[in-house]
Amino acid sequence: MYELVQVSEKCYYINCPAKIGVYVAEEDHVYLVDSGNDKDAGKKVRQILNKNGWHLAAILNTHSNADHIGGNRYLQGQTGCKVYSGGIEAAFTKYPVLEPSFLYGGYPVRICGINS
Repeated sequence: MYELVQVSEKCYYINCPAKIGVYVAEEDHVYLVDSGNDKDAGKKVRQILNKNGWHLAAILNTHSNADHIGGNRYLQGQTGCKVYSGGIEAAFTKYPVLEPSFLYGGYPVRICGINS
């Protein structure tokens, strides 16, 4: 899994549970469409980008579900890329704790340092 698949001259996707889009805007600058579900996904994505000599310019989030924005923080921290999201989704993307709060009606419980 986490295999890069080319679909046109400048468009790829990373075959993984959430299917991450990759658009090559210039020779070495790329944009991701979503970032996967967590830090581990972000690491795998970064390995693919590095292998191809690509610099991550930005992540374009389609929506704020955890499996689409989970790699944002890691990738932004590693590359300095920008992260874009629209409307109310931008708040959920900027503050991921809102999703479980919204879905389950409360702030997530801190368990053994997991929610840090």
